[in-house]
Formats: sequence, structure tokens, C-alpha cells
Amino acid sequence: MAETLHLIEPTLADAAGHGHALVLALAQAAAPDCEVQVWAAREFRSAWTGPGRLHAHFSRGWRRPQAFALYRRLLREPGRLLITTAGTTDLLLAAWAAPGRLGPGKCHAFVHWLNARESKRRLLTRLARRQPHLQILAPTDSVARFFRDCGFDAVAVPYPLAADARPAASQAGTFDHLLVAGGARLDKGFDCIVELAELMAQRGLDWPLTIQVSREERHRDDAALTQWIARLRACKLPRLTLREDTPSPADYRRLFDGAVVLQPYRPGTFADRVSGVTLDALAAGAPVIATDHTWMARLVQRFDAGVVLQERTPQALIAAIERVLADHAAYAQRALQAAAQVRAEHSARPLIDQVLGRAKHADTAGPT
Repeated sequence: MAETLHLIEPTLADAAGHGHALVLALAQAAAPDCEVQVWAAREFRSAWTGPGRLHAHFSRGWRRPQAFALYRRLLREPGRLLITTAGTTDLLLAAWAAPGRLGPGKCHAFVHWLNARESKRRLLTRLARRQPHLQILAPTDSVARFFRDCGFDAVAVPYPLAADARPAASQAGTFDHLLVAGGARLDKGFDCIVELAELMAQRGLDWPLTIQVSREERHRDDAALTQWIARLRACKLPRLTLREDTPSPADYRRLFDGAVVLQPYRPGTFADRVSGVTLDALAAGAPVIATDHTWMARLVQRFDAGVVLQERTPQALIAAIERVLADHAAYAQRALQAAAQVRAEHSARPLIDQVLGRAKHADTAGPT
């Protein structure tokens, strides 16, 4: 009988967004070797199109006690656990729910990013002494290094991408619109985007601008973000399109067709944090404009697939847009050429090999 792998993602509530893409990528990679069980939010009403079985389990407001109870049960049964977007709370709950010290290979946590405060370092160091075999997987070397310094078995692996359902194009398309994709957040430069829209209106610039204004769950009550969204709605930019919904996977992919993607993210937050939007943009042959000293800027520079901002200002954004549009075909073609290499480097297989104890190398994150 195949070994069971439990993929645990309490925030997975629909078939849209990067949470779904991540879990789908992991399920696809694990399916040949494992019986996959996906534990998602109770609100999940879409048909699960990936391998294995999906359990609509977690209720909003009760996720922590439900997670503790689920970890407590699964850690006492055969099979392996992978918490797919783990934070410090998830690590604590898994450690407390375990029946004593965890054995090697039983429980794994994929930690996308970390606010590495000293108080968190002390907490995690104590936790590592209690559960040294709770394995940490991270998409960048710096996050893995932080956890290793705390005493965990921590390994850098590529951020997993699902198999692309659409055929690869051989030629990049023409420019259609500017795009701000992903949930609206201030640390992703939403304030800078609003100021860009206002400045475009003042200058009479008629580039089509599409902005996704739907919010991620933990930013739903952000009062400052609410004010910026209201300011954007009041903007008199004629060719402004606001996406209020969370698009379906197919609609989301179509957003990138003919796009120039704007990512004026804050470097303090995204210095070493992977962006799924950047990966999606390159896969579609969409040039990217990103802030310097971020993970996405390094990827853009590596392939010359866009422009890196030295300043996070609307004036700098306009100058970067003009630079890309002046040679759009070349930028778009380089982005498209990068797509196959990036997708190969971001296979989910290294992460699954770590979980199943089949990895050959300690650190496989590759170039970023």
C-alpha cells in the first residue's frame, strides 16, 4: 500500500490564488509515490482537480484549535505531514500536539518567509530543542539558514510551481495593459500604485491599467488599505479596470496576456521572499517592473525580462513603463524564454523528495 502524505493548508478556500497552485503542485509531484490527502478550509466548494482526496475541514475562527486536533490525530497515525504555508504558530501547534519527540521524516513545514525578530529566534531555538526532527523547508537560503541557526533540520528547496496547463507560446504577444496582480496589500506597494494611477490621470497617460483590489484574508480589516482603495476608486483615470473578485485560475492566467506587470514591493519585506506573481508573469511572457533589492528584482535582472526600480515612486514607475514599452517585444520575448528555465528550476519534486526522504542534496533552491 502506498504511503500517505497529508498536505495541510487551512487557508485553502477556493481554486484561485497561489495557495491552490502551491498545493496542486505538491499533490501532482507526490501522487506517483503517495496516497495524497489534502486538508483545506471548510469554505472550499470548488471541485478538487488535483490528485488525491480533499477534506474541507477548517472553519474560519477555529483554525488553530482544529489544526491542533488534526495534528494530534495525524501524528499518531501512519503517514507523513507537510504543512504547506507554515508560520510560527503552526510549528508550535505541531510540536505541542506530537506524542513526545517526533521521529525523523514524520512532520515537515514549508515556511515561505520569516519576520526574523530576536524574540522569534529565541522561541524557535527552544522549540528546536524540543522537536529537532520537525523539518523546515524554505524557498530561499536565508530563511533556511535562520532555522538551521535555531537548531532545526532546515533545507532550501525551490518554490514549487504546478504543471502549466496551457501550451508554451513560441512568440510573445503585443502590449495590451499594465497589470497589478495578487491581493491588494500595502507591503506590495498598493499605495505607490494608487499614486501612479493619479499621476497618469494628471498627465493624460492613456495606458490601460488593470488592478486586482480583492484582499487576502489577513488584510481584510486593514483600515489604511481601505482608505487607499477608496482613493483609487475616486481616481479619474479613463482606462482603469479594478478586479474586485478573486479570479479563477483560467481568468488569472489570462490577466497576464499582453501585460507589463508592476511590482513596487517594499524591499524590507521582500528582500528574500519569493513572489508567485513574478513567476506567473515570466511564464506568460509578461515583462516585470520590480523594486531593487528584492527577490523578484534579482530574477528580472537575471533574464533582463523587465526593469528594476531604484525608487518606489510613481514618477519612477512611469519612467520604467516607458522604457519597457519602447522595446516591449524584446523584453516580452526574454520573459518568455526565461519561462521554461524558471519552471524547470521550480519543480515541486525536490521538496517532495525531501519529505519522502529521497533527497540527494541538502540545499536545492538553485539560483534566484
